[in-house]
Amino acid sequence: MHGSRRPQRVLWLVLALLLVSGLAVFLGAFRGSSVTDAVDRPLSADDMRELLPRGRQLAMAGDCFGCHSRPEGPRAAGGVPIDTPFGTLYSTNITPDPEHGIGRYTRADFHRALLDGVGRGGNLYPAMPYVFTHRTTAADADALYAYMMSIPPIAVANVPHTGVYRLPVRGFMNFWNLLNFPREDAVTAPPPAVAAAAPEHAQQWVRGAYLVEGLAHCAACHTPMNLTMGTDVARHFEGAVIDGLQAPDIRAATLGAQGYDVESLARFLGTGISPQGTSFAGMYTVTHASTSHLQTQDLEAMAVYLLTGEDGRIVSASPPPQPRAVAASADSAGLAAGRLNYLSACAGCHGVAGEGIPNVAPAMRGNATLINDDPRNFIAVVLRGIPTQRFAGDQRMDAMPGFADSLSAEDIARLANWARAQWGGQAPAVTADTVRKLRQAP
Repeated sequence: MHGSRRPQRVLWLVLALLLVSGLAVFLGAFRGSSVTDAVDRPLSADDMRELLPRGRQLAMAGDCFGCHSRPEGPRAAGGVPIDTPFGTLYSTNITPDPEHGIGRYTRADFHRALLDGVGRGGNLYPAMPYVFTHRTTAADADALYAYMMSIPPIAVANVPHTGVYRLPVRGFMNFWNLLNFPREDAVTAPPPAVAAAAPEHAQQWVRGAYLVEGLAHCAACHTPMNLTMGTDVARHFEGAVIDGLQAPDIRAATLGAQGYDVESLARFLGTGISPQGTSFAGMYTVTHASTSHLQTQDLEAMAVYLLTGEDGRIVSASPPPQPRAVAASADSAGLAAGRLNYLSACAGCHGVAGEGIPNVAPAMRGNATLINDDPRNFIAVVLRGIPTQRFAGDQRMDAMPGFADSLSAEDIARLANWARAQWGGQAPAVTADTVRKLRQAP
């Protein structure tokens, strides 16, 4: 009799330990902090003023206003929807308004939000990219705090979240953080490969790593998610699908294959325009509200970091792909029809030879959306179009109409296959079903 009770006691003990451990995690007992006691002392008015220029650059690097400003709304007042499988989160008011914004945040409060992901009301959701901004130095967090407290306060109430986020679930973020918040420090020295292979770029690499992996949080969009909706660190920069579009692969080899070098990639980040095309959708927000405001040396540092291969060397830019030769077959007939679709629907703006027209339409020849293995973005743009866009340096691109209602799925598939074969060197693999699926996507 006594022997039969022992397994039950062990089971109850294990369950009790699990319950206690889970409760401890929920309450944040194992949550560390990167915030030191030194930040409990407020910054002086003189300190705040001196930090403003540096803080502004950091706010631009972090795309704070791109995420926290609706296109039709006041800057930094929040309200941008972020859809998740569990409901919609809305970015919050980050102006120094004391009621709706961060006006009551102390220096220490701001550091905890930026470095630990903990706001005055509890855990933040990872839509706030604290997993990346955690790498920000304390000095830069001070500068960012000084700048954010200097912008005009705007009394705009925050939009309530929907779905599960209406419930008191912030404590559960402690479990998520255990799996997805590595709390890595910023890189302060180049890796041995960079120091040996490209010592002249070593300091640029360090600065680029600090920005790209930290405040700029490029991996938040350009790296796939794991099963818990955290960043899949094993697939760093391999690209991911966001809002029906591909945030493309930005690994060094891929960027080099698309023809980027340090100069052209830095120019793209600084203007949104390059021979590889123009930024659009989410990346347009990044270049428009963020990177176009950065200093040239920071843009070059980011480009150096992104273009550095595993051997520590900056990859070489490849020439544009040659047109793909297609043997006489059904493919060749389909490509011929696709060429006619291009000439009738696209050539008026993009040019018969795909040369584009400055300030009207980007070139197709050498365009990264055609070189990409995934045809998703090209098809989506053909279906939905792109509104008029304004870029740095008084440049612009005219609105492109969508062809979802005027071209059939078969026509768009043939057009995509021809354009990708002609200017991307890609096999004609797009089918009408591929187009239909993207046509139905939200």
